[in-house]
Amino acid sequence: MKILLIQFYQTGDLVLTTHIPELIKREKPDAEIHFLTFTANAPLLEGNPQIDKVITTKRKDIPAFIKLLLRIRRERYDAVLDFQDNPRSTYCTLFSRANMRITYGDTSRGKVYTHTPERKTGHAGLIKTSLLTPLLGEREYTVEDTRGKVYPPEISKIPKELGLEGRDMIVTISPTHKNDTRRWKLRHFIDTANWLAAERNAGVIFTYGPGEEDYIREGVVETEQIRIMPPLKLREFAGLLERADLHIGNDSAPHHIATAVNTPTFIIIGSTSPGWVLPSPKHTWISKGMDCQPCKKSECRISGDVPCMEELSFNDIKPALERFIDNGFSE
Repeated sequence: MKILLIQFYQTGDLVLTTHIPELIKREKPDAEIHFLTFTANAPLLEGNPQIDKVITTKRKDIPAFIKLLLRIRRERYDAVLDFQDNPRSTYCTLFSRANMRITYGDTSRGKVYTHTPERKTGHAGLIKTSLLTPLLGEREYTVEDTRGKVYPPEISKIPKELGLEGRDMIVTISPTHKNDTRRWKLRHFIDTANWLAAERNAGVIFTYGPGEEDYIREGVVETEQIRIMPPLKLREFAGLLERADLHIGNDSAPHHIATAVNTPTFIIIGSTSPGWVLPSPKHTWISKGMDCQPCKKSECRISGDVPCMEELSFNDIKPALERFIDNGFSE
């Protein structure tokens, strides 16, 4: 079979789809798998041995999108699995003329698709396997089966270049997010870093994404043990997360990338559901536990300060973080 998987964005959602090729090839080893995504996210698919071809497009390039549709038609796919389920991906699916055109059962464009299975209940990686049911039949998947799979280059020199070599552990901290309701306050992350450096002899690396460096540099004071990430390309960034012994951050793309490279994660949850955290002993989360959580909103209805992110201090998370570290990064 020749199969096309579609997941344009967000970066975290792309990472949460990267285990699907492996699950297909496990049962259909001769299948040819292509993956369609936005150009900016494509580096996270590089090196994946289960993906035969990565096809890319840009967000706002109509002539290129028309060429993409014609290319999809020429490829003569047997099956298209549309994980994005938006108008752009629906056009791609329609133009494929594939015999199997699959997306989620709650789609509003069901007439385009031949199969619309209901979403499974559970964590995000498991929900993605819903689209495998028409292709492979009903299957039981382990937690490891549903973990994203990213294959970055080895990044071993960065801790040394930052003067962090020889510390008891290397911890990456990702404090950014575009939504206030999902972004723990930077000063709380700084308190966490200071404790890790002083009490755990950790080397801490603060990370950032495109357009976020100023936010970090305006708040974080670098020391011998607390440093700010040097400029890195996306796949190199994944390599840095793989090099870390522990990742701490918000429910954001770095969290999902860290999980996909098998680095233990400690995640602070605001408005989102803990279902975005892989249910594994290596991955844990903490929240304020307010009655309104998870509200799943991008704006807080209570206060502009976002109480679930403002009032959850480092001292509140410290016992759980200590326990996680003392247990060898395991719940």
